[in-house]
Amino acid sequence: MAFPLMFGYDHINLVACLDPVAAIRDKELGERIAELPKLCPAGSPDFGYAVQTGKEWRVGSVGASDPAGARHTLAAHLREGAERERAETARAMRAAAARLDPDEGEQLPKDEWELGDRRYRIIRVEKFTLIGGGRMEPPRPTDTDPPEASRLLRGHLIDPRAPAGNWEAQLRLNLVGHMPKDGSDETEVRHAIRTHAGVVLLPPCFLVVEVKGTTYEPLTGAEGPEEARAHLAGYFAEILPRLRELQGHPPTDAELETWLDAAIDIEDSTGHRFTALGREFRTIRISRMLRLGRDGPEGPRPSDQERHGQRED
Repeated sequence: MAFPLMFGYDHINLVACLDPVAAIRDKELGERIAELPKLCPAGSPDFGYAVQTGKEWRVGSVGASDPAGARHTLAAHLREGAERERAETARAMRAAAARLDPDEGEQLPKDEWELGDRRYRIIRVEKFTLIGGGRMEPPRPTDTDPPEASRLLRGHLIDPRAPAGNWEAQLRLNLVGHMPKDGSDETEVRHAIRTHAGVVLLPPCFLVVEVKGTTYEPLTGAEGPEEARAHLAGYFAEILPRLRELQGHPPTDAELETWLDAAIDIEDSTGHRFTALGREFRTIRISRMLRLGRDGPEGPRPSDQERHGQRED
């Protein structure tokens, strides 16, 4: 079947009056842009899948490190969803899942499927952070951990025409033509700018880093700032002891007690800067964006496929 194009993909609906919560968030963004005026890539892109039903696109989930991982996630969704569909559509969904996550043989590197009245697409999510004065953006006052149903951006509406404040509009304009200086293929980026000239902002994720002089060493992360801190505490209380055991050097009782104390100190701390065992840690806000074109959200680029040894047939 024919699927509608994405109307308004390259427009920004700038409005003078936002709802109170959106107005506060836009004001926060403006303050951060003034304080931290530079855009900095924040690691490799994430991958996931989106679903089109009628004119509407929604994120199915994100969080895969490569297109192949996103296809495996889509396969699991198709198998589960097939249980609720009519026989013909269910057969098509299971057949697609079998190609994306086969019991034997290689995965079919296909990034778009039309099944029943829905279109599924593997999508590419870019990550960046704001920097200035030698530091990266910390969480904003309005940042909270997402509810369980919204984790991995499940069900998030991709709506380029949603009302935007002055600062969101400015940031999206800055991102449209942004050329990252991180080794990205310049020709490929310019092509993406032409074919997917719209940008929407997605809810952020968070990264915990250890400060070592002038460098930041990433340790763990999460979808919310409090959860990211809890993951760091779990690193000391659970992961580090297990890692030492796997290395053949089980920790002593004294080390276990020290690490547990560190975990408690981290859990009891507040704010985005905290210390444990004489080490300084910070929580960094990682913003996320999705490029849009006339036919919907951007899929993986050729370099994304080649980086992981896969090409689309």
